[in-house]
Amino acid sequence: MLEARTCRFWRRHPTARRARVLIWLRGLVLAASLPWLFAGCLRSPFVNQAAVPSYKPANVYREEAFLPPSIKRVAVLPLTTLTDEATMDFGRDALGPVLFDELGRSRLFELVEVSPDELRLLTGRSTWSGEEALPLDFFEKLRDKLGVDAVLFSRLTQYRAYEPLAVGWRLKLLEADEPHILWAVDEVFDARLPEVAVAARRYAQHHPEAGSLLYGPQGVLVSPRRFGQYTASAVMETLPGRRPAAP
Repeated sequence: MLEARTCRFWRRHPTARRARVLIWLRGLVLAASLPWLFAGCLRSPFVNQAAVPSYKPANVYREEAFLPPSIKRVAVLPLTTLTDEATMDFGRDALGPVLFDELGRSRLFELVEVSPDELRLLTGRSTWSGEEALPLDFFEKLRDKLGVDAVLFSRLTQYRAYEPLAVGWRLKLLEADEPHILWAVDEVFDARLPEVAVAARRYAQHHPEAGSLLYGPQGVLVSPRRFGQYTASAVMETLPGRRPAAP
């Protein structure tokens, strides 16, 4: 009886019948789309970002917590690469200036940039990684000709310019007077790791630059240069500091 009355109602009120059908269809579409929306939220790089710790370089050596007071001028040798692949050469050309700029922002010492030609005149080679046997008078020549107190060797060990981005640095700071390592770091920053991606976005949030606002903090994960800036900055944060002046 109730079913018959219901059917007569919908026949007499076609507008209500169409509205009911529309509501039913909307519900069906929403139910079908919820799993996709939920999965998209899980893939979003900003979900639970606050709960993910930032990546901290761990493969770091510091002779002391503070630099010796005598280290005031540092010779920065040309950036070298781990392999001779064209991709690594491109990375060296792109990130060499980035590394030098981040060194300057540390304001820990005066930088003396040594060109490949100048290094060849002084030492017989245009590049040195610091991992090969050095001439006996290597540091003496750099110290006397350039007036430096320390020498920085730098090597690009990995460079992936497509997503997910990756950059590897191997750096060594040696005292020039009595050569020994003051600081060394060997790290690979791989954006596939959540903590690296989060650290890169946090860097971009705190260090915005002109031209990157279109993509926001997420742009650091698609721009090799911006990602390189983050990695170089993270490496520079591991440098020994300057001892605070006595009160």
